[in-house]
Amino acid sequence: DDDAVAVEEQRGPAAKYLARLWPRHPAPDAVVVHELPQGPSCDGGRGSTRRRQWGRDALVVAQTALALVLLVGSGLLVRSFGELRNVDPGYDTDDIFTFQIAPEGDFLDGPWFAQLHLNFMDRVAGMPGVESVGLVENVPLNEGVQENRFLTGDVARDENGGTLLSVTWTGGDYFGTMGIELLRGRTFARADHISDLGNAIISQSAADRLWPGENPIGLLLQPQNSETWSTVVGVVEDVKQLDFRDEAEPLVYFPLVEQLAVRGGSAISSPAYVVKTSRADQIAPEIRALVREVAPEAPMYRIYTMEGLATNSMVRLSFTVLTLGIASMLALILGAIGLYGVLSYVVAQRTQEIGVRMALGAKAMQIQRMVVAQGARVVLFGILIGVVVAAGTSRALGSLLFGVEAVDTFTFLGMSAAMLVVGLLASYLPARRASNVDPIESLRGE
Repeated sequence: DDDAVAVEEQRGPAAKYLARLWPRHPAPDAVVVHELPQGPSCDGGRGSTRRRQWGRDALVVAQTALALVLLVGSGLLVRSFGELRNVDPGYDTDDIFTFQIAPEGDFLDGPWFAQLHLNFMDRVAGMPGVESVGLVENVPLNEGVQENRFLTGDVARDENGGTLLSVTWTGGDYFGTMGIELLRGRTFARADHISDLGNAIISQSAADRLWPGENPIGLLLQPQNSETWSTVVGVVEDVKQLDFRDEAEPLVYFPLVEQLAVRGGSAISSPAYVVKTSRADQIAPEIRALVREVAPEAPMYRIYTMEGLATNSMVRLSFTVLTLGIASMLALILGAIGLYGVLSYVVAQRTQEIGVRMALGAKAMQIQRMVVAQGARVVLFGILIGVVVAAGTSRALGSLLFGVEAVDTFTFLGMSAAMLVVGLLASYLPARRASNVDPIESLRGE
């Protein structure tokens, strides 16, 4: 009896499971295991199964790689969008209303033209809730500015002489209304707009081009197509004119009265007004009523808020971020479903094998690790391919990126880690089901 007990202990868990399966058969030690015949049919079956397994794995690898490429692209665009929202364009976009009017008639001289708009600005400034009013020919984020060559005292007048700079015209308290910082000197006074004093204000980048390392206040400049010299009375910070992603243009600002001299006699009939008010999104009807009162024949158009223009300037990027984000999420979901399906199928095919492993003493945690490791290998291979492909395709987004490199290490690592986590989660459910296999039932089925 003692020897029988010792033999039973040596048989271990496998013997116990087999004894429950064949209670009326000889002891497990006496069970004869016959070798399966080896032949072409068996080898062909294993090869066919292996090819199918490779095909399924290849599909999951492709889905993982595609999902990672889309995730990296959307991650780069999201980072660019965040950088754009934090960029300083050189002016405020909150609580600013802008519009244009075009009074009919021929403006024969600069002072008359300037006085017309200065009087209208006074009426607008007196409206309830209006803090300040300014006027400019080209509203940032809405219109581009023209260019001209400017001469200084040491540059000869010739076709290619001078420095190429952008130019625009302002009136009223334009710089204060837009929040454009004055760096040196002063801004335009009312007298600058109604008298031909020959003054100008330049941006910091224009000062650096014309007189690098010097204080430009009091120095003279002259447009290539004009005989009038202007004195620099102020330097303001640079502004981004058309797009937050562009470099700031070097700008020269002239007062309204100067527009005839600089443009060669061509009057500006419809400058844009900028109004600082907390009711920027509500004040349009009141201003339209004032326009009808002052100039009934003048149309009011290009009606915006600066906040709206800032939003519109990022519409293209926002739409691309949304589209690519949706596509990447769908690819991620499909990849996870594909991996889950493949591993579930593998677990179903290997139920008997898993049952034997557990009958021989394998723990549930070991079975889970085995299945998860199989899924992780497939996902890691897909991530490796996806990183290589994304490194090449992300350069196509160069025109949309801002403040981030096309091959950004942080984005690539973050999205790869996210893809790996999703893959491991998709592998866990089949692994958990595999660890719950009943060895007795699986072996009895065998």
